[in-house]
Amino acid sequence: MNGLVLVVKERILVEGILQGVGYRAIVKQAARFSGVKGLIRNLDDGRVEIFCEGSNSALKSFHKLIEIKGKPKDILNIDVSKIECFEEGKKGYSQAWKPFRGFEIDYGVKKVSPFEESTLEDHEFGKLYFSSFRNELKSFREETQINFAQMAEKYGDISAELKEFRTGIEKFLTRFLKEYTKKQA
Repeated sequence: MNGLVLVVKERILVEGILQGVGYRAIVKQAARFSGVKGLIRNLDDGRVEIFCEGSNSALKSFHKLIEIKGKPKDILNIDVSKIECFEEGKKGYSQAWKPFRGFEIDYGVKKVSPFEESTLEDHEFGKLYFSSFRNELKSFREETQINFAQMAEKYGDISAELKEFRTGIEKFLTRFLKEYTKKQA
């Protein structure tokens, strides 16, 4: 093809725990990383809709990055349960509702200033950081509890060994003192 890259356009519908947890911000980062252009928005039914375009390899990479598996029962974590991709020219595809440059998050308002857009995006990343910190803290707490349980078990063993050692020393000293006292008398 003499260096020409075929641009593929897709409409993607994503289901799961997605809204209010920073999913759109991650998708925007995934798009930047993959070299995909597009637009993402929340739908009223809880799904997220993505319109995107890029090379086949870029879209393949993008798909992998946006399929995030979390804990389905944890409502503060992203968990993608289903992704449907509709390629241009095939059933289920439609054009984006507005033109895009790069990759954009649609916040559902007519016009957003650059400051407002940055603030909204930072807010979404804040949700992600909170969720990540919460998970790390939970993991740390679980690890610490295990470590304390192991230390208590080992301390019990060490304590028993020290008592046994002390008893042995006491017997030795008692015997030694008796022998020493006999020799002195």
